[in-house]
Amino acid sequence: MGDNGYWFESEIKKNKHVDRISRISSIDEYLRREHAILARPNFEFKGKTFETAKIILQTLKSIIRFHTGYICSNPVSLTGDKELVSFLNKVYKKGSYNKTDMEVAKELVSYGDAFEYVYLDDNDIIRSKIIRNKDSYPVYDGHGTYISFIEYWKDEETREDNYVIYYPDRVEVYENQKLVDTKVNLTGLPIWYSAMDKSRYDKFGDPFILDLIPLMDTIENLLSKLDDAVTTLSLNPLGVVSGQRIDSSIPNNIVGTVLNLEDGSDFKYASADMDRDSIKLELDYIIQQFFSVACVPSSILGQSNVSNVSETSITMLYQQTDNFCKQYIASMQEGFAKRLEYMRKLLEIKGITITDEVFDSISVSFNVNRPVDNKSDMKNMKMQHECGAMSKQTIIDRSPYTTDTSLEMERIEAERIKEEQNTSGDSQEVNRTDADMETDSKLENMIDGKAD
Repeated sequence: MGDNGYWFESEIKKNKHVDRISRISSIDEYLRREHAILARPNFEFKGKTFETAKIILQTLKSIIRFHTGYICSNPVSLTGDKELVSFLNKVYKKGSYNKTDMEVAKELVSYGDAFEYVYLDDNDIIRSKIIRNKDSYPVYDGHGTYISFIEYWKDEETREDNYVIYYPDRVEVYENQKLVDTKVNLTGLPIWYSAMDKSRYDKFGDPFILDLIPLMDTIENLLSKLDDAVTTLSLNPLGVVSGQRIDSSIPNNIVGTVLNLEDGSDFKYASADMDRDSIKLELDYIIQQFFSVACVPSSILGQSNVSNVSETSITMLYQQTDNFCKQYIASMQEGFAKRLEYMRKLLEIKGITITDEVFDSISVSFNVNRPVDNKSDMKNMKMQHECGAMSKQTIIDRSPYTTDTSLEMERIEAERIKEEQNTSGDSQEVNRTDADMETDSKLENMIDGKAD
């Protein structure tokens, strides 16, 4: 392989990638409902095979959706030079980057890493491709420098190996280990988003989902055993005879049947007196730990009620979620800065030149989906504006109701000009009306013979 230049096959078999792909596979299997509880064995009960309960909870999917939506369900805001921001917003809209941002956040939250390649499509529209984590193999040298990227997958039907090798200047496509196409790389290596919590190999993020799976396994196991206990020992108890042994068997459907026993024998049901308080204590504690690790307010998934919905209580309720998501936001902001650099390269190829001063003014702000008292925020910003401590543009930047500041400023200016024109027109109309009234009065006097 090395003589033919196919170094990438040995690269993807390195321990760092084998370990990471194993973690990704474990997460994928869990999200596909392949939980440990499914291996729980059945047992014999009343002479028949009793199928044990195997309760599967997909709470992890809800938690991933919650954090993804919290970070990116509201589109990010671009601020800076008015004309460039307006142009970039159009690029974002054409390239469906609101959806792309959601995909990046979901990959990052689920697996600890995300990979994005920026390119020009056949219609000269700037777009991004999110490469699946299990197909991604970033390559870096002994000094930790990111030098190339391998995208590998196996065709499900033909079982052939497929490779796409990204170099800083070109992209090579291999099918069944044969080079079939080479293209110029107009941007650069795929953007590598990585969580701050690192795995065994410190270049890759550590998926926090793996911290939740053992807790969820315990909850599922406990609930499944409780379900079996209720079914077998409470709803369908065993009949127990004390005294001389009866040769005939006791019917399963004992209700409505008369059972004759020897003198001195006794019959009763063996039912379980379940310690409800102990079970509830254990289950509640595990669930509490689960939501603490997940950094999700328990009220979001119906585990508790919020009696006070003031701004202070909401802030306290979401403080842990904010701290958790800020780490991912920091990683995404770093990646978005790289994305803007790639977009700048593609725009220059299309003949649009952007100066360093204008480009450096652009920044990305996240509008997290946290319940806030918007009325209070807007009131405070209005007070600052009236005191001269905040501009109208800053208010629009921070407003949860607008995402395109430059477009909103243009609309405000257009409305102002229109109002001035209307005011000027009304003034002329008033003056004309007064003159007409004076003329009409003179005509009436002349008709009545009162004119001078």
